[in-house]
Parts: sequence; structure tokens; C-alpha cells
Amino acid sequence: MRLLVGLVVVAAMAGSTTKIEARERPVGPPETLSSERPVSRDQSVESEFPIDFLGVLYEGDVEGGVVRFRHDGRWGPWVELQDDGVEVAGHWASGLVSGSDAEAYQVRVPSGARSPRAVVINTTDGPSQPTTSSAAACSDATAVVTRCEWSADESMMTWAPEYHPTQKLTVHHTATINGDANPAATVRAIYRYQAVDRGFGDIGYQYLIDESGRVYEGRYSGTDSYPAHGAKGGNVVTAAHVGGFNSGNTGIALLGTLTSREPAPAARGALEDLLGELSARHGIDPHGSSEYVNPVSGATKMVANISGHRDWAATECPGGTLYARLPAIRDAADTVAPVITGVAASPGRRGATVRWVTDEASTSLVKYRRRGVLAWTFTARDTTLTTSHTTAIAGLARHTTYEYRVQSADVVGNTRTGKVAAFTTR
Repeated sequence: MRLLVGLVVVAAMAGSTTKIEARERPVGPPETLSSERPVSRDQSVESEFPIDFLGVLYEGDVEGGVVRFRHDGRWGPWVELQDDGVEVAGHWASGLVSGSDAEAYQVRVPSGARSPRAVVINTTDGPSQPTTSSAAACSDATAVVTRCEWSADESMMTWAPEYHPTQKLTVHHTATINGDANPAATVRAIYRYQAVDRGFGDIGYQYLIDESGRVYEGRYSGTDSYPAHGAKGGNVVTAAHVGGFNSGNTGIALLGTLTSREPAPAARGALEDLLGELSARHGIDPHGSSEYVNPVSGATKMVANISGHRDWAATECPGGTLYARLPAIRDAADTVAPVITGVAASPGRRGATVRWVTDEASTSLVKYRRRGVLAWTFTARDTTLTTSHTTAIAGLARHTTYEYRVQSADVVGNTRTGKVAAFTTR
């Protein structure tokens, strides 16, 4: 995926004229409606507006709870509350539960939960309001759905951007409904919940992806930057998606619940493309693992470069099904061939030994020819994956100059061939 200027091509119904139109801009988004109330066991709470989403928050070392909704006077089943995956010591918060326009709710929380409260949110039925998103963000019109385009209310954004070099890419799911008919409204609800109710000051992910494969700009990073990055697409803006390990860690969340359901093909493809682009941009090996070092606190953790949230903390996120697909997703995201350095040949009387180094584990092969001859001869490919390569060439003529090129392919087949070099046998 290329994060470039997005245009819509509309073919005329008659004739062969093609018209290029800029992406439509949202005007007057609905005001986000919300209400927070203390939780009393089994108390029926009437909502002043249809409930799109509900979240539960409390203090203490316990976790979990259940909720049920009333529609047209009838109560539905109790639904387990899942944690939202963003760890804050001494605090627990559920993910957002879809209310499907419910009129009332009941919540139960475990014994030991202190100061429990429920937040209900509606991002679709409020009165229209003037957009508070910047004009610059709207005019950018990137292939990513900008904050302006999903109608972020920037008055909720109180966390000034901070930037650090990208070290890790972390995959999440939002644990919201599958088959979401209005994903932009869900993004607005997550934004409100995390920025205001959870107190982060902004949405906690740098990017979100819906089931149709649309990528949404998450955390605010400025109006003139590559999404989620500082000026000129450099360092990544810090968000709030992995407790204690956020700075230099890019969070990408798929909308939906992927505990036992496969991600939609379009969503998975967009995730693979985005991970591939970010890996190439920041020099990250999608198959590698290394020690993350928090540039602010100094906290460290050994983790895969492309990880799931559960690799960082005790959480179900990003869902068992999505987590099981991460090895294949890393394969698809790996689009950069190994970098070859240190090529050198040690010739003998009737052979030579060629050595080189690659920046990632890869195979070894040398092609060679007598100078002046067009056809190349190839050594057998050594399929051992290594970063330090040694290949022997035998059966050469004495006192003869040979040209050669080394070649290495990584685990998914990305191949790089070195420049032509030469040696002369003794």
C-alpha cells in the first residue's frame, strides 16, 4: 500500500469522458453524545439517547464483569466484559461493547471493584456541529482516512505529540463488533473513550483498519506530517496502546473481535501492506526480534519486531485467531531484500573462496564467468540461512581473470544480487 494522494476516478455513464474528483470531505459531523454514571449492581439505567457503545471502568486489582441491554422493553442476555488491553496499574477498563441502539443497560462488576462507572457513547445521532478538525488535515487527502475525514473532534485531543524513532510494530484488535456497518463512528467512539473517559488525551493507536481495508489515522501527529509521524515522516508519535512500552512503538488495531474469527481478507491485506511499508521506512526486519528500550523510562523487553499485544502484556489482544496468523503476516510484510556488504574473494590456483555479509539471515550463491565470456556459471545454492556467507568456486583455469556476483535470498524469497567484481587466479 502506498500512502499517496488519493483520487476517485468516476467514469461518465455516457461517452468516454473520465472525471477526476477529490475525495469527499465530511461536513458537520454529529456531536458525540456521552454519559457516565456510577454502577450499582443490577440497577436498570435508562439512557437519554440510543446507546451505540458502553464501557465500564473501575479501580482495583480485580477484572471483568457483565452487561446486558434492553431493546423495546425486553432485556437481552448477559455479555462478558473484555478488557480493552491498555494496562494502567490499579485501574481496569473494558473494551467498548456494542449497544445496538439500546434504551437501557445493567452492569455487574466483581467484588473488590472500587468506584465502578459505566460510560455510554453515541457517535451517530447527535446534532450536527461545525468541524473542529484542521483545514490542513482535510486538504492532505492521503490514502489513509485522516482524522478530519473520520470527523475527529479535536477539542478532545489534549495530549501534545511526542516523537521517537520507531523500534517495534504492534498488532491489536479493538474487541468491538464484527460486520461493523459504520466503522468511522466506531473510531470516533474509541477516540472519545480513550481520550476522555480513560484520560489518555487522544486515541491510543497510531493506525486503525476496518474490515474493508480502509486505514484510519489514529494518534494526532501534526497537520503537515506523514500520518502518525513527525515532520518529513521521521520519528513516530507516541500513543497509548501498550502500558509502559509506548514510546517508539507503533500500534495498529484491526476493528472487530478476532478471538475465533479470521480477519476480513481486505483488512488483513491492508495490515500486511502497512506493516511492509512501515518496516521498509524504518529499517525494521519483519522476521527479526530485538530488545526494545523505552527512550523515556529505560524499560526494556525482548520482543519480535512485528508483535501482538499479548507479547507485551497478559491480554487476549489481538485475539487468538489473528495472533496465530502473525507468522504469515510477517512473511507478507517482508518486501525488502537482504543488504549485501563486505564482498571479497580469496583466489587460489584453480579456485577461489568468496565471502560476504548480509543484514538478515539468507541463502548463499555465487555466479561467475571468465572475463570476456557472456554466460554465467552458478555455484550450488546453499540454503542455510546465515548472515555470514562463504562459498567456494572450484575448477578454474590458472592465471585467469574471472568476474563474479554474489546473491542472497531471505526466508520469503526476497533476493539481492551484488555488483560485479573480479579476481585473478594464481
